[in-house]
Amino acid sequence: MKLLQNTLAALVLSLPLALVGCGGNPEPAPAGEEITQDDVVDLGDLITQDPDAAAAAEMIGDPATLLAEGRRQGDKARMDVAAVLGFVKELAAGEPSRKGARPDGTAFAEWEKTIQGKDATLVVGRMAAGRFRYLVALRNADNTRTPLLTGIFVKKGPRTGGGRLHVNLTNLSDAFNAPGADGSIHFWFANHRGDKRGRRIAYHNVVRRDDPDKRVVNFGADLVRLVGVGGRFRSVGIGDFIPSLPGPEATGLRILWKRDEGGRGAAAVASLGAMKQLLGTAHECWDKDGLRTAYEDDNPNNDAMNPNEGDVAMCAGFAREQPPDEADVGENGMDVDPELDALLEESGAMDIDAAEADRVDDAGT
Repeated sequence: MKLLQNTLAALVLSLPLALVGCGGNPEPAPAGEEITQDDVVDLGDLITQDPDAAAAAEMIGDPATLLAEGRRQGDKARMDVAAVLGFVKELAAGEPSRKGARPDGTAFAEWEKTIQGKDATLVVGRMAAGRFRYLVALRNADNTRTPLLTGIFVKKGPRTGGGRLHVNLTNLSDAFNAPGADGSIHFWFANHRGDKRGRRIAYHNVVRRDDPDKRVVNFGADLVRLVGVGGRFRSVGIGDFIPSLPGPEATGLRILWKRDEGGRGAAAVASLGAMKQLLGTAHECWDKDGLRTAYEDDNPNNDAMNPNEGDVAMCAGFAREQPPDEADVGENGMDVDPELDALLEESGAMDIDAAEADRVDDAGT
C-alpha cells in the first residue's frame, strides 16, 4: 500500500542486529580480582547483518517491500552504532593502558588509543562480583571526558552475559559529525546462551540533524535468534510521519524467518492521536533466497502499484501473524515481546535501570 510504504520509508532507524557468544555460567570473580579480556563483552556482531538470505532478504523487484525496508533501516542503524561499538572492540584489543583498584577495593582497567584523531578511552570497572560498569569516552584537553557510551555488563561467561548500554548520539555527532543526530540509543542484550540470543534497541527522542522538519522519532526493535535455526524481530517507530493527521503515527513490523526455507512479515501503520486508528496493514512471504512468494495489503487503491499475489496464509511453516495492535503501542516505540523479556530477565539485563546505565562517575578512578 502506498501509505504504508511511504511511511515505512520515512524511518531511518534499525532492524536486524545480531549478537554472538557461547554459553556458560562459571563462578563470578571476586570483586577485587583484576579486569581481563574475559570481562569485555563481545559486541562485534551487534553491528553486522545476518548472512542468511531469508533474514537479510534483499528483494528483487519492488524496492518498497517489507524486507527491503527492513534492510534499509538496518543499514542506517549500523551506521549509527558502528562508531561507538567499534570503539569498544578496537580499544579493548591488547592489554589495558592501566589497571588497579578504586578506593573501595574494586578493580578497574582502562584502555586508551587515538581513533580518528581523537583520544578515546574505554574504562571497565567491577561494581560487584560478575557486574561491570562500562564507559567509552573522549578525553578532552582539560582532562575531562565526553561520554559516548555508558552501561552495565552482567557477566555469565567469558565475554558473554547480559547488559544495558546507552549511546549518546549528540556527543557522537558533535565529535565526529556522524551519525548526524541528537538523542540516545539504548541496547539491552543477552548472549549468554548457546542456542538463543536476543537484543532490544530503543531510540529515544532522536532528531536527524539533516531533517528540515526536525521530527522527533522514538523507535524500538526486538530480535530473538535461534542459533542455526532462524529467528524473528519486531519493530515499532513513533513520530509525526503524516503531518495532515493529528498526533503522532506508529509504523510496526513483525518478521519471522527460518534458515534455508524463508520467512514472512506483517506491517501496520496507525494514528496515535486522540482517537487511535489503524490506517493500513500488509503481509508478505519470501523464499530461502529472500524473494517474494506472496503479498497482500488492505488498500484497494494500491493494486496497480503493488497488487496482491500468492497465498499469505502459510509461509516457511509460519502461519499468518497479525501486525502490532495500535492499542499495544505506546509513544516509547515498543511492541509487546514476552519471549525476549524472559531472555533478558534470565541474563540480568532487565535489572539495570536507566539511571544506572547512564552513570559515568564510578567506572574508574
